[in-house]
Amino acid sequence: MRADRYKDYMYKLIDRVVRDIGPREPCSIQEKQLGELLVEEFKPSCDSAAIESFTCSPTAFLGFFPIIVLLYIASAALYWVFPPAAAVLMFLAMTIFLLQFVRYCEFLDFLYPKKQGHSAIGVIKPKGEVKRRVVVAGHTDTAYEFNIWLFFKNAAIPVMILTILAFLFLLGISVAKSIVWFQDAPAAPVYTALGIAAVALYPLVGMFLFFHTYVPVPGAMDNMAGCAVAAGLGKYLADARSNGEFFPENTEVVLIGMGCEEAGLRGARAYVKQHLGELKKIPTHGLFVDGVYDEKFLTVITREICTGAKHDPALVKMAQEAAAKRNWPMLKTVIPLGASDATEFSRAGISATCLLCQDTSRLVPNYHTRYDTIEHIRPESLAVTLQIIIDMLERIDRQ
Repeated sequence: MRADRYKDYMYKLIDRVVRDIGPREPCSIQEKQLGELLVEEFKPSCDSAAIESFTCSPTAFLGFFPIIVLLYIASAALYWVFPPAAAVLMFLAMTIFLLQFVRYCEFLDFLYPKKQGHSAIGVIKPKGEVKRRVVVAGHTDTAYEFNIWLFFKNAAIPVMILTILAFLFLLGISVAKSIVWFQDAPAAPVYTALGIAAVALYPLVGMFLFFHTYVPVPGAMDNMAGCAVAAGLGKYLADARSNGEFFPENTEVVLIGMGCEEAGLRGARAYVKQHLGELKKIPTHGLFVDGVYDEKFLTVITREICTGAKHDPALVKMAQEAAAKRNWPMLKTVIPLGASDATEFSRAGISATCLLCQDTSRLVPNYHTRYDTIEHIRPESLAVTLQIIIDMLERIDRQ
Protein backbone atom coordinates (compact mmCIF):
# COMPACT_ATOMS: atom_id res chain seq x y z
CA MET A 1 0.00 0.00 0.00
CA ARG A 2 1.08 3.57 -0.68
CA ALA A 3 1.31 4.56 2.98
CA ASP A 4 4.00 1.95 3.67
CA ARG A 5 6.50 4.25 1.97
CA TYR A 6 6.04 6.79 4.76
CA LYS A 7 5.99 4.66 7.90
CA ASP A 8 9.72 5.05 8.53
CA TYR A 9 9.45 8.81 8.08
CA MET A 10 6.56 9.01 10.56
CA TYR A 11 8.22 6.72 13.10
CA LYS A 12 11.52 8.61 12.93
CA LEU A 13 9.70 11.93 13.30
CA ILE A 14 8.09 10.69 16.53
CA ASP A 15 11.44 9.46 17.82
CA ARG A 16 13.12 12.75 16.95
CA VAL A 17 10.50 14.83 18.74
CA VAL A 18 10.33 12.67 21.87
CA ARG A 19 14.13 12.59 22.08
CA ASP A 20 15.02 16.18 21.12
CA ILE A 21 12.02 18.25 22.25
CA GLY A 22 10.65 15.98 24.95
CA PRO A 23 7.38 16.35 26.90
CA ARG A 24 5.20 19.22 25.71
CA GLU A 25 3.09 20.88 28.38
CA PRO A 26 0.19 22.95 26.98
CA CYS A 27 1.33 26.51 26.16
CA SER A 28 4.96 25.59 26.84
CA ILE A 29 8.02 26.45 24.79
CA GLN A 30 8.19 22.76 23.87
CA GLU A 31 4.68 22.85 22.41
CA LYS A 32 5.72 25.87 20.35
CA GLN A 33 8.97 24.16 19.28
CA LEU A 34 7.03 21.19 17.96
CA GLY A 35 4.67 23.56 16.16
CA GLU A 36 7.63 25.26 14.50
CA LEU A 37 9.14 21.89 13.56
CA LEU A 38 5.84 20.78 12.01
CA VAL A 39 5.62 23.99 10.01
CA GLU A 40 9.01 23.14 8.52
CA GLU A 41 7.82 19.58 7.81
CA PHE A 42 4.63 20.92 6.19
CA LYS A 43 6.28 23.56 3.99
CA PRO A 44 7.54 21.31 1.16
CA SER A 45 4.03 19.98 0.55
CA CYS A 46 1.90 22.99 1.50
CA ASP A 47 0.99 26.18 -0.32
CA SER A 48 1.15 27.93 3.04
CA ALA A 49 2.29 26.88 6.51
CA ALA A 50 2.49 28.93 9.69
CA ILE A 51 2.05 29.00 13.45
CA GLU A 52 -1.31 30.24 14.68
CA SER A 53 -1.41 31.51 18.27
CA PHE A 54 -4.29 31.69 20.73
CA THR A 55 -4.81 32.48 24.39
CA CYS A 56 -6.18 30.13 27.05
CA SER A 57 -5.78 29.09 30.69
CA PRO A 58 -3.93 25.77 30.30
CA THR A 59 -4.00 24.65 33.94
CA ALA A 60 -7.71 25.35 34.46
CA PHE A 61 -9.04 22.12 32.96
CA LEU A 62 -7.57 19.86 35.66
CA GLY A 63 -6.94 22.54 38.26
CA PHE A 64 -10.36 22.06 39.82
CA PHE A 65 -9.49 18.80 41.62
CA PRO A 66 -8.07 20.42 44.80
CA ILE A 67 -11.04 22.80 44.87
CA ILE A 68 -13.69 20.09 44.91
CA VAL A 69 -11.74 17.96 47.39
CA LEU A 70 -11.59 20.92 49.79
CA LEU A 71 -15.30 21.54 49.21
CA TYR A 72 -15.98 17.92 50.16
CA ILE A 73 -13.94 18.21 53.36
CA ALA A 74 -15.67 21.46 54.32
CA SER A 75 -19.09 20.04 53.47
CA ALA A 76 -18.55 16.90 55.55
CA ALA A 77 -17.65 19.14 58.51
CA LEU A 78 -20.61 21.50 58.02
CA TYR A 79 -22.95 18.52 57.75
CA TRP A 80 -22.82 18.23 61.56
CA VAL A 81 -23.57 21.87 62.38
CA PHE A 82 -25.27 23.52 59.39
CA PRO A 83 -26.40 20.96 56.77
CA PRO A 84 -27.85 23.55 54.31
CA ALA A 85 -24.35 25.00 53.86
CA ALA A 86 -23.00 21.47 53.36
CA ALA A 87 -25.58 20.87 50.64
CA VAL A 88 -24.71 24.14 48.90
CA LEU A 89 -20.99 23.34 48.92
CA MET A 90 -21.58 19.87 47.53
CA PHE A 91 -23.87 21.21 44.83
CA LEU A 92 -21.10 23.66 43.90
CA ALA A 93 -18.52 20.86 43.83
CA MET A 94 -20.66 18.72 41.54
CA THR A 95 -21.39 21.70 39.28
CA ILE A 96 -17.67 22.39 38.94
CA PHE A 97 -16.98 18.73 38.17
CA LEU A 98 -19.78 18.52 35.61
CA LEU A 99 -19.04 21.74 33.76
CA GLN A 100 -15.24 21.94 33.98
CA PHE A 101 -14.29 18.28 33.57
CA VAL A 102 -17.21 16.39 32.06
CA ARG A 103 -18.59 19.01 29.67
CA TYR A 104 -15.25 20.77 29.01
CA CYS A 105 -16.73 24.22 29.71
CA GLU A 106 -14.45 27.07 30.75
CA PHE A 107 -16.31 27.46 34.03
CA LEU A 108 -13.30 28.18 36.27
CA ASP A 109 -10.82 29.37 33.65
CA PHE A 110 -11.02 32.97 34.87
CA LEU A 111 -9.29 31.87 38.11
CA TYR A 112 -6.16 30.64 36.32
CA PRO A 113 -3.37 32.49 34.49
CA LYS A 114 -3.69 32.93 30.75
CA LYS A 115 -0.92 31.89 28.40
CA GLN A 116 -0.32 31.65 24.69
CA GLY A 117 -0.80 28.35 22.90
CA HIS A 118 0.35 27.47 19.40
CA SER A 119 -0.97 25.35 16.55
CA ALA A 120 0.89 24.51 13.34
CA ILE A 121 -1.28 24.84 10.23
CA GLY A 122 -0.46 23.90 6.65
CA VAL A 123 -2.78 24.31 3.66
CA ILE A 124 -2.54 22.26 0.46
CA LYS A 125 -4.54 23.58 -2.47
CA PRO A 126 -6.11 21.13 -4.96
CA LYS A 127 -5.47 21.06 -8.70
CA GLY A 128 -8.65 22.93 -9.48
CA GLU A 129 -11.32 25.00 -7.79
CA VAL A 130 -11.71 24.49 -4.04
CA LYS A 131 -15.14 22.91 -3.54
CA ARG A 132 -14.61 21.10 -0.25
CA ARG A 133 -12.05 20.73 2.53
CA VAL A 134 -10.53 17.95 4.64
CA VAL A 135 -8.78 18.83 7.90
CA VAL A 136 -6.34 16.22 9.24
CA ALA A 137 -5.07 16.95 12.74
CA GLY A 138 -3.15 15.56 15.67
CA HIS A 139 -2.38 17.50 18.85
CA THR A 140 1.09 18.67 19.76
CA ASP A 141 0.84 18.92 23.55
CA THR A 142 1.16 16.09 26.06
CA ALA A 143 -0.79 15.28 29.20
CA TYR A 144 0.34 15.74 32.76
CA GLU A 145 1.00 12.34 34.30
CA PHE A 146 -2.11 10.96 35.98
CA ASN A 147 -1.01 9.46 39.31
CA ILE A 148 -4.30 7.65 39.81
CA TRP A 149 -3.90 5.90 36.45
CA LEU A 150 -0.21 5.19 36.97
CA PHE A 151 -0.66 3.52 40.36
CA PHE A 152 -4.11 1.94 40.07
CA LYS A 153 -3.94 1.02 36.38
CA ASN A 154 -7.27 -0.53 35.27
CA ALA A 155 -8.62 -0.18 38.81
CA ALA A 156 -8.42 3.61 38.37
CA ILE A 157 -11.83 3.71 36.69
CA PRO A 158 -13.66 1.97 39.59
CA VAL A 159 -11.76 4.24 42.01
CA MET A 160 -12.94 7.31 40.10
CA ILE A 161 -16.53 6.03 40.00
CA LEU A 162 -16.49 5.37 43.75
CA THR A 163 -15.19 8.89 44.36
CA ILE A 164 -17.97 10.43 42.27
CA LEU A 165 -20.46 8.32 44.22
CA ALA A 166 -18.92 9.63 47.46
CA PHE A 167 -19.64 13.19 46.33
CA LEU A 168 -23.20 12.28 45.36
CA PHE A 169 -23.64 10.47 48.68
CA LEU A 170 -22.61 13.52 50.69
CA LEU A 171 -24.81 15.76 48.55
CA GLY A 172 -27.78 13.45 49.10
CA ILE A 173 -27.44 13.13 52.86
CA SER A 174 -26.80 16.87 53.22
CA VAL A 175 -30.03 17.65 51.37
CA ALA A 176 -31.95 15.08 53.42
CA LYS A 177 -30.61 16.40 56.72
CA SER A 178 -31.29 19.98 55.59
CA ILE A 179 -34.97 19.12 55.15
CA VAL A 180 -35.08 17.85 58.72
CA TRP A 181 -33.12 20.90 59.91
CA PHE A 182 -35.57 23.34 58.30
CA GLN A 183 -38.47 21.47 59.88
CA ASP A 184 -36.81 22.03 63.25
CA ALA A 185 -37.19 18.32 63.97
CA PRO A 186 -34.61 16.15 65.76
CA ALA A 187 -32.36 14.28 63.36
CA ALA A 188 -32.74 10.52 63.41
CA PRO A 189 -29.73 8.47 64.59
CA VAL A 190 -29.25 7.27 61.02
CA TYR A 191 -27.97 10.76 60.08
CA THR A 192 -25.13 10.31 62.56
CA ALA A 193 -24.12 7.05 60.92
CA LEU A 194 -24.35 8.60 57.45
CA GLY A 195 -22.21 11.55 58.53
CA ILE A 196 -19.57 9.21 59.94
CA ALA A 197 -19.59 7.33 56.62
CA ALA A 198 -19.03 10.60 54.73
CA VAL A 199 -16.04 11.43 56.95
CA ALA A 200 -14.72 7.90 56.54
CA LEU A 201 -14.57 8.53 52.79
CA TYR A 202 -12.00 11.32 53.30
CA PRO A 203 -9.04 9.11 52.27
CA LEU A 204 -10.73 8.07 49.02
CA VAL A 205 -11.68 11.63 48.12
CA GLY A 206 -8.36 12.99 49.37
CA MET A 207 -6.42 10.96 46.81
CA PHE A 208 -7.77 13.30 44.17
CA LEU A 209 -5.66 16.11 45.58
CA PHE A 210 -2.91 14.17 43.80
CA PHE A 211 -4.90 13.02 40.75
CA HIS A 212 -2.19 14.30 38.45
CA THR A 213 1.27 15.79 38.62
CA TYR A 214 2.41 18.89 36.79
CA VAL A 215 5.03 16.83 34.97
CA PRO A 216 4.08 16.21 31.32
CA VAL A 217 4.56 12.73 29.86
CA PRO A 218 6.68 11.95 26.74
CA GLY A 219 3.59 11.81 24.51
CA ALA A 220 4.72 9.43 21.78
CA MET A 221 1.38 7.67 21.28
CA ASP A 222 -0.67 10.57 22.67
CA ASN A 223 -0.22 12.32 20.45
CA MET A 224 2.98 12.81 18.51
CA ALA A 225 1.80 9.81 16.50
CA GLY A 226 -1.23 11.77 15.32
CA CYS A 227 0.96 14.71 14.30
CA ALA A 228 3.28 12.33 12.45
CA VAL A 229 0.35 10.92 10.46
CA ALA A 230 -0.66 14.46 9.44
CA ALA A 231 2.94 15.14 8.38
CA GLY A 232 3.00 11.79 6.57
CA LEU A 233 -0.07 12.81 4.58
CA GLY A 234 1.78 15.96 3.57
CA LYS A 235 4.73 13.89 2.36
CA TYR A 236 2.43 11.61 0.37
CA LEU A 237 0.64 14.55 -1.30
CA ALA A 238 3.95 16.25 -2.15
CA ASP A 239 5.04 13.08 -3.93
CA ALA A 240 1.64 12.48 -5.53
CA ARG A 241 1.61 15.96 -7.02
CA SER A 242 4.62 15.01 -9.14
CA ASN A 243 4.39 11.24 -9.65
CA GLY A 244 0.82 10.95 -10.90
CA GLU A 245 -0.73 9.19 -7.90
CA PHE A 246 -3.98 10.44 -6.42
CA PHE A 247 -3.89 14.15 -5.67
CA PRO A 248 -7.09 16.06 -4.88
CA GLU A 249 -8.87 17.74 -7.78
CA ASN A 250 -11.19 19.98 -5.78
CA THR A 251 -10.47 19.27 -2.10
CA GLU A 252 -8.32 21.56 -0.01
CA VAL A 253 -6.31 19.69 2.62
CA VAL A 254 -5.46 21.36 5.92
CA LEU A 255 -2.80 19.75 8.10
CA ILE A 256 -2.83 20.77 11.76
CA GLY A 257 -0.66 20.12 14.78
CA MET A 258 -3.23 21.40 17.28
CA GLY A 259 -2.10 22.92 20.56
CA CYS A 260 -3.63 22.50 24.01
CA GLU A 261 -5.84 19.45 23.52
CA GLU A 262 -4.80 18.17 26.93
CA ALA A 263 -5.80 21.54 28.39
CA GLY A 264 -9.44 20.75 27.65
CA LEU A 265 -9.56 21.08 23.83
CA ARG A 266 -8.68 24.77 24.10
CA GLY A 267 -6.63 24.83 20.88
CA ALA A 268 -9.33 23.20 18.75
CA ARG A 269 -11.93 25.50 20.30
CA ALA A 270 -9.85 28.55 19.41
CA TYR A 271 -9.30 27.26 15.87
CA VAL A 272 -13.01 26.68 15.27
CA LYS A 273 -13.89 30.08 16.71
CA GLN A 274 -11.35 31.85 14.52
CA HIS A 275 -12.15 29.94 11.31
CA LEU A 276 -15.86 29.15 11.71
CA GLY A 277 -17.03 31.18 8.71
CA GLU A 278 -14.33 29.67 6.52
CA LEU A 279 -15.09 26.13 7.75
CA LYS A 280 -18.79 26.48 7.00
CA LYS A 281 -18.41 28.24 3.65
CA ILE A 282 -17.73 24.94 1.89
CA PRO A 283 -18.29 21.31 2.99
CA THR A 284 -15.55 20.58 5.52
CA HIS A 285 -14.63 17.24 7.11
CA GLY A 286 -12.36 16.88 10.14
CA LEU A 287 -10.30 13.71 10.56
CA PHE A 288 -8.68 13.83 13.99
CA VAL A 289 -5.95 11.29 14.70
CA ASP A 290 -5.22 10.41 18.33
CA GLY A 291 -3.66 7.49 20.17
CA VAL A 292 -1.95 5.49 17.41
CA TYR A 293 0.22 2.57 18.48
CA ASP A 294 -1.20 -0.80 17.31
CA GLU A 295 -3.21 -1.34 14.13
CA LYS A 296 -5.16 -4.26 15.58
CA PHE A 297 -7.06 -1.63 17.61
CA LEU A 298 -8.03 0.42 14.54
CA THR A 299 -11.07 2.39 15.70
CA VAL A 300 -13.44 5.10 14.55
CA ILE A 301 -15.35 7.18 17.08
CA THR A 302 -19.09 7.80 16.74
CA ARG A 303 -19.78 9.85 19.89
CA GLU A 304 -18.03 11.41 22.86
CA ILE A 305 -20.17 10.83 25.93
CA CYS A 306 -18.81 13.53 28.23
CA THR A 307 -19.02 16.40 25.78
CA GLY A 308 -22.17 15.14 24.07
CA ALA A 309 -20.51 15.39 20.65
CA LYS A 310 -22.09 13.20 17.95
CA HIS A 311 -19.81 12.69 14.99
CA ASP A 312 -20.91 12.56 11.37
CA PRO A 313 -22.39 9.07 10.71
CA ALA A 314 -21.51 9.36 7.01
CA LEU A 315 -17.86 10.02 7.84
CA VAL A 316 -17.81 7.14 10.33
CA LYS A 317 -19.32 4.84 7.69
CA MET A 318 -16.77 6.01 5.15
CA ALA A 319 -13.92 5.13 7.53
CA GLN A 320 -15.40 1.68 8.09
CA GLU A 321 -15.79 1.10 4.36
CA ALA A 322 -12.22 2.22 3.70
CA ALA A 323 -10.98 -0.27 6.28
CA ALA A 324 -13.23 -3.08 5.02
CA LYS A 325 -11.99 -2.57 1.45
CA ARG A 326 -8.50 -3.42 2.69
CA ASN A 327 -9.74 -6.24 4.92
CA TRP A 328 -8.80 -4.39 8.09
CA PRO A 329 -11.17 -4.87 11.03
CA MET A 330 -12.26 -1.53 12.43
CA LEU A 331 -14.05 -1.06 15.74
CA LYS A 332 -16.82 1.53 15.91
CA THR A 333 -17.16 2.87 19.44
CA VAL A 334 -17.67 5.89 21.71
CA ILE A 335 -15.27 7.78 23.96
CA PRO A 336 -16.81 7.24 27.42
CA LEU A 337 -14.35 9.38 29.40
CA GLY A 338 -12.48 12.40 28.15
CA ALA A 339 -12.73 13.86 24.66
CA SER A 340 -10.89 14.50 21.42
CA ASP A 341 -10.47 17.66 19.35
CA ALA A 342 -13.16 16.28 17.02
CA THR A 343 -15.64 17.40 19.69
CA GLU A 344 -15.16 21.06 18.83
CA PHE A 345 -15.86 20.47 15.13
CA SER A 346 -18.95 18.36 15.74
CA ARG A 347 -20.31 20.77 18.35
CA ALA A 348 -20.01 23.54 15.76
CA GLY A 349 -21.93 21.51 13.19
CA ILE A 350 -18.87 20.56 11.12
CA SER A 351 -18.50 16.97 9.89
CA ALA A 352 -15.84 15.20 11.96
CA THR A 353 -14.68 11.99 13.57
CA CYS A 354 -11.65 10.66 15.43
CA LEU A 355 -9.45 7.76 14.30
CA LEU A 356 -7.49 5.68 16.81
CA CYS A 357 -5.24 2.65 16.97
CA GLN A 358 -5.57 2.35 20.74
CA ASP A 359 -7.18 -0.23 22.99
CA THR A 360 -10.12 1.71 24.41
CA SER A 361 -11.47 -1.23 26.44
CA ARG A 362 -8.99 -0.55 29.25
CA LEU A 363 -6.49 1.98 30.57
CA VAL A 364 -3.34 0.90 28.77
CA PRO A 365 -0.11 1.47 30.76
CA ASN A 366 1.24 4.03 28.27
CA TYR A 367 -1.83 6.31 28.39
CA HIS A 368 -1.15 9.57 30.27
CA THR A 369 1.83 8.04 32.06
CA ARG A 370 5.62 8.15 31.83
CA TYR A 371 5.45 4.98 29.73
CA ASP A 372 4.08 6.79 26.66
CA THR A 373 7.30 6.19 24.74
CA ILE A 374 8.09 5.21 21.18
CA GLU A 375 8.81 1.59 22.10
CA HIS A 376 5.06 1.00 22.32
CA ILE A 377 4.34 2.24 18.79
CA ARG A 378 4.25 -0.15 15.86
CA PRO A 379 5.29 1.58 12.61
CA GLU A 380 2.58 -0.45 10.85
CA SER A 381 -0.10 1.34 12.87
CA LEU A 382 1.07 4.67 11.44
CA ALA A 383 0.92 3.33 7.89
CA VAL A 384 -2.54 1.82 8.37
CA THR A 385 -3.91 5.08 9.78
CA LEU A 386 -2.34 7.12 6.99
CA GLN A 387 -3.74 4.79 4.33
CA ILE A 388 -7.25 5.04 5.78
CA ILE A 389 -6.98 8.83 5.56
CA ILE A 390 -5.66 8.75 1.99
CA ASP A 391 -8.51 6.46 0.95
CA MET A 392 -11.10 8.67 2.67
CA LEU A 393 -9.62 11.79 1.11
CA GLU A 394 -9.78 10.20 -2.33
CA ARG A 395 -13.43 9.26 -1.84
CA ILE A 396 -14.37 12.71 -0.51
CA ASP A 397 -12.65 14.35 -3.48
CA ARG A 398 -14.75 12.30 -5.90
CA GLN A 399 -18.09 13.21 -4.30
